[in-house]
Amino acid sequence: MNKNALLAMAEQHLTLTRPVARTHRDDVIRDRAKFGYRKNLLRSFVHFWSANKCPWPIPSTLALDWVCEGSKPGRPYRDRHRLFAVSGFLKHLRTVEPATEVPRNVFRKPTRRPPRLLSDQEVVGLMKATAQLRACPAFRRLTLTTLLGLLASTGLRIGEALRLKKDDVHLDADPPHLAIYETKFGKSRIVVLHPTVASCLQAYAEQRASALSNQSAEAFFTNHAGKPLSYNGTWVTFLRLLRHAGITSAGDARAVTLHSLRHGFAVKRLTLWHRAGENVSELLPHLTVYLGHLDPKDTYWYLTATTELLETASERFELHQRQGAAQS
Repeated sequence: MNKNALLAMAEQHLTLTRPVARTHRDDVIRDRAKFGYRKNLLRSFVHFWSANKCPWPIPSTLALDWVCEGSKPGRPYRDRHRLFAVSGFLKHLRTVEPATEVPRNVFRKPTRRPPRLLSDQEVVGLMKATAQLRACPAFRRLTLTTLLGLLASTGLRIGEALRLKKDDVHLDADPPHLAIYETKFGKSRIVVLHPTVASCLQAYAEQRASALSNQSAEAFFTNHAGKPLSYNGTWVTFLRLLRHAGITSAGDARAVTLHSLRHGFAVKRLTLWHRAGENVSELLPHLTVYLGHLDPKDTYWYLTATTELLETASERFELHQRQGAAQS
């Protein structure tokens, strides 16, 4: 086995494991970036293998040496990505050389850092910050304000909101709702809207019709030319809004992202249920469906997301214990 032959095997592996083509341009861009990243990793490994005298069959120790090359404590996910990329390739090589060694996963499952949640005041400040965007048309500012409000009040994923089509928004229905099709995990669902949210979307829809005039646009959130908003463009603008609103990350929490609005919605809903004395265990599966989670355990994670929510749940438990003791 020589360098060129192993490079050809890497290309074959990448071709066989390439993700299924998707239609939305943001998905296409992200998939292309991930594929290019894996391709560069495997090419790097082959060059490393060649520089180490091309041992054949490939030993797991060589793969681990490559994984650790240039490792930095501040970038823990870098080494995981490298290990998973090379392990997949070495499993593919086993079809040619059964003696190929695949390194075991030496990384523990990463713990989820607490999300950076936005307070109600910060969400309002973020929406008001759109007025500070220079050289930004009034319709784009309205689009961004409405988009942020929708994310905060429904917990939609940003990709789901950007992919919304005009025909997916049913504001005249009873109750008003959004139809979310074929999103993460291939799930589709109905997202019921609060009347105030439906009212804001209706106001945006009217302004949208006026701004676009006779232009036909399939997407619900568009720019002045009727084209859908891109993820990258929205993300860059979101970072500007954070600066204008003076919102920063704190402590060990994750950085503030568009997904922080989804986290905030879920935690707020759970907190309100606890405070209202509702049976959260019975209601949680409904929240799972509403958020489009694949499994209830993904929603259960939010129960430990904030100190406030934990304290509220603890108070409920203590009250339940005292009531039980009084009845006995």
